[in-house]
Amino acid sequence: MNVIKIGGEVVEDPRVFEEFRALLEKHLPAAVVFGAGVQISARLKSEDIPFGFYKGERITTADMLLLIDDEFRKMAKKIASMLPDIVSVFVPGSEIFRAVRKSDKLGYVGEIVSVDAAKIKEAGAPLVLVSPIAAPEQEGASAQGELYNVNADVSASRLAAALGAKELIYCTKVNGVNDSSGNLIEKIDASAASALMDSGVIDGGMIPKVRSALDSIKAGVGSIRIGRTRIT
Repeated sequence: MNVIKIGGEVVEDPRVFEEFRALLEKHLPAAVVFGAGVQISARLKSEDIPFGFYKGERITTADMLLLIDDEFRKMAKKIASMLPDIVSVFVPGSEIFRAVRKSDKLGYVGEIVSVDAAKIKEAGAPLVLVSPIAAPEQEGASAQGELYNVNADVSASRLAAALGAKELIYCTKVNGVNDSSGNLIEKIDASAASALMDSGVIDGGMIPKVRSALDSIKAGVGSIRIGRTRIT
């Protein structure tokens, strides 16, 4: 099985979504971990709920959790409706990921500590859609409605490792990882990728993708691709 991560912006862009569809059809069976950052921000604004970010991650309050989970469920339905020829099953991330609170400054943002990959294998569909939301590590708390918002890039990486995925693909609107001159790097090894992060060439939202890719390599995932860049 392969793991593919897409962001909410991919779903909103018809051209990029068609690229994702073509990619997906060549990599079934697959688990797709999807984000919904654009949609969540729009929903929060529409309901006049203030929000912010800390070190690139959304500060999540208890009041936001149900809204965020609702947006993820809407996104799963939307993706499935846009792929009518592929049988799919939605498995909430809270049934797969367990997490602990990452930082008091981030609120209900979790760091994944375990992954139940069996849930994916038991789904029995060529396409399994997974939301980046987690239940707390301790048993029983999730029954009380407690959840954690978790980074979708990291969720995809951890799931790929747990599944022993053949390939992990980050499907993005950008072509991939660029060098200091802004040119696309078609293939890069782990040490060079680390050096580009240290020097600031790789920055912003690309950092969690590359870090997650490097973690996946260490965990034994066969191949990692970010856009059109392969990391080895």
